[in-house]
Amino acid sequence: MTAAQYADWDSFCLKSDDAWFWHTTRWLEYALQYKPGLQSRSECFLCLKQGHIVAICPLITENHPASDSVRREFSYAADAVPAPAFAPGLSAKSRKAVADAVFAHIDQLAANLDVARASFRISPLAPSFWSRSFPHANPLLKFGFNDISQATQILDLAQDEQCLLRDMRKGHRADIARASRLLRATVFDQTNITKDSFNRYRLLHQKAAGRVTRPLQTFELMYQWICSGHAILCAAALEENEVGFALVCTYKDGAYYSSSCEDPDCQHLPIGHLMQWKAMQWLKANGTRRYEIGIQQFASQVHSPATEKDLRIAFFKRGFGGETVADWRGEKFYNRQHCLQMLQERAAAYASNAVGATERGVPA
Repeated sequence: MTAAQYADWDSFCLKSDDAWFWHTTRWLEYALQYKPGLQSRSECFLCLKQGHIVAICPLITENHPASDSVRREFSYAADAVPAPAFAPGLSAKSRKAVADAVFAHIDQLAANLDVARASFRISPLAPSFWSRSFPHANPLLKFGFNDISQATQILDLAQDEQCLLRDMRKGHRADIARASRLLRATVFDQTNITKDSFNRYRLLHQKAAGRVTRPLQTFELMYQWICSGHAILCAAALEENEVGFALVCTYKDGAYYSSSCEDPDCQHLPIGHLMQWKAMQWLKANGTRRYEIGIQQFASQVHSPATEKDLRIAFFKRGFGGETVADWRGEKFYNRQHCLQMLQERAAAYASNAVGATERGVPA
């Protein structure tokens, strides 16, 4: 895909029920800039039939350090690639034929580019995720992928505010009430965002992390998301000083909690609780139906280790209510050596952290 095709690509994303913000060229540009050390390169392609786009496939090659080499993967900002999206109105037979052709081309590209592993994910914010009349298995399994699915938390904002509050953990409601008395919350969207207000977020992000975590260009892209209506920035202020920010991506009728930071000097305040509630109120008022607040981990999995910090973060997010749903993911190996190496590393880490902790009488 060339830059000249970006407009057609993004227009297709708006029409496809399989596509969410992760499929757009805005996220593609972010993923390409995310970690320069990965040497990210776009291999995105679209599938045409009689001159019309019937499918798109976001695709990036990234070079990941391995124990004794560099492993080239199809990944996306060091995460799984958004799964291909298909045109609306395709018959089941046509959709299967197009999907088969798309994944066959992915396999061929993997061979041509010496790719060792590919990982894909299906966003629960894509409208098609909710169109099924009964539970389905991970669709990626049909194309030879190994299941590495996770879970994530989705809030249904169609409820009124009182129902949303009742669905929260009691402690979260109390913290929101306390924060509302101490802090002032503001939402910056495309109508009121300024470069100065966004830079305050970037600088607090740096202070909270103790370092610059990402290239400056990625922050510039996030600022452009807000300007174009694809994100909002929530801020919490103590008197005249902003002590917290949360960036939420918005697209179609879904939203995703993407990034946040809090002043390390104000850790005693429930800053995050207030920012999430303010975001939920804004999203609800502006037509968002579903808000994905983040990955849920309950214990380490072989393919997904969880630290105590990870478990605390997941527990915090569940406190806002909602439902825990599937975050379908799949991986495919194209190199036997890398497959054995990665699976052995996972098994050793799992045996040490999860099983080892249980043997010592420590909850995994």
